Amino acid sequence: MEPTERKAPNNETERSKAEIFTHDLDRINAVIISMLLNETTDTSELREAWNVRADLAEAFIDSLEPTQDNPDPKPRVQFDILIDKALIFETVGDTIRYLEELDEAEAFARTYDLIDMTNSVAEELEEKVKELGDTPEELILKLRGQLNFPKRYKLRKMLQDGISHDDFMSNINRMLHDRATGAEEILIRLNDVE
Repeated sequence: MEPTERKAPNNETERSKAEIFTHDLDRINAVIISMLLNETTDTSELREAWNVRADLAEAFIDSLEPTQDNPDPKPRVQFDILIDKALIFETVGDTIRYLEELDEAEAFARTYDLIDMTNSVAEELEEKVKELGDTPEELILKLRGQLNFPKRYKLRKMLQDGISHDDFMSNINRMLHDRATGAEEILIRLNDVE
């Protein structure tokens, strides 16, 4: 049976929207994992697979209706989808991307006051961040608690755009000084990265 094909009218054999979504998400995740593990994967094809996953998730989230027990189901489901994305990177052994995706999920959970979710992700991040080295990507993760998520996201974007190491460090110093904290002391504490 195709994932979107539904039998009618017998409700007992009909799969729920959530089951269909989970099945379809598992299928696209398997494709993405396979592509990430294949060194010859074309980046445009990988980007297209991620777009399919995003569209699938968005359509499912948009279909959710409030219930008496759960008047706002969308944030929790969005959070679960963010965690699912992080697990893709953990599966392929990309620890930095795994932690970056968890970082995004934690910021999302804080925004929507998903306290229990925030705490569990924060614990995982705290544990794993302690093991990190001093690459620019790792430094950004170590700045959790010192710089808010939008600033850390901006730093990640700068790295993607090819910022020089000196400019990157200058931006971190400026952001930390804008917080009215001792930037030098924080950087020394985070492994003396210069």
